[in-house]
This record gives sequence, structure tokens and C-alpha cells, in this order.
Amino acid sequence: MPALGYIVEGIKCIRQHIQPSVVAYKDIDLSWMAGRIIVEVSLHEPTRWSFIFRPEVCFGVECLWRIVEHGKVVLTGEDHGQQFGLSTPIDAATKGTELLANRQIITAQLREATADIVIEFNGGLRLEIIQTSSGYESWQMRDQAGVSFFAQGGGQICRWKSD
Repeated sequence: MPALGYIVEGIKCIRQHIQPSVVAYKDIDLSWMAGRIIVEVSLHEPTRWSFIFRPEVCFGVECLWRIVEHGKVVLTGEDHGQQFGLSTPIDAATKGTELLANRQIITAQLREATADIVIEFNGGLRLEIIQTSSGYESWQMRDQAGVSFFAQGGGQICRWKSD
């Protein structure tokens, strides 16, 4: 059954039906991400993280994400607001932006069966988006062509496009 969606065009919002379709892993190509950079990491309370890429690409993440540097976990979304004996709580959005901003993506990979995404950056950094639910959507991506993908619970991926 189609879902009712809203498409934003300029400053007006157009109401239309959108239809999901299951996509095979082999049909999802992330090679277009190579050479891009992240410009911002942000949190939309309570649980939605955004990773904004230049130009005009976004990942919405509602699952575990972590940044690994030279094989060591240096930041996760779950670190946000934790103090860990520091003078102030960690602001994972600010720290994530500091770590990833202006780093060029070398490669991006979709892990088959789990729908995890691994994005390698120059300088030995890696962003891992790890699906953690068998029922809930874990991430959403809008690619450079404006197509939206959703990782559903259990690892299935759907593509949404306008009728």
C-alpha cells in the first residue's frame, strides 16, 4: 500500500503518494560517494542523527554509529551527553563534525545481509553505521540523484520514489 508523502519543491510542498520497493544489495552502488566530504554531523532530539555530505547528500541515522580511527573507536552516538570523568559532557555532534569535516571519502561499502554501512575517509578514519534492530528502520539515505533508500529492520532495504 502506498504511503502518503510530501515532496518539497522550492518553497511549496506537494502532496503525493510514494511507493516503496525492495532493493537487492547488488543493485545499490555507493561508489558515487568517493571524493565527497561530510560538512556536518547533527542530532535531532531524541535519537535521529544526520550526516550531511557535500553536495546535497544526507544520511539520517537512528541506530548505532561510530567513528573508528586507526582501529580504535574514538566516538559513538551513544557517547553524546556522557561525561566519562571529563569537565563537560561530550557533544557528539560537534566532535563528530570536528573529526569528519573536510575529510575526503575514499570508499563506501554496504555490508550484505545486515545493511551496515562503512565509509572510509582519508587520514585513517572510518564511519560505521550499524543496524541494531530486527524491526525498526535504522538509516535513511538520499543519494545524489534524489532517490531515497531506507534500511528496514532485519537488513532489508527499500527504495522510495514518487509515483
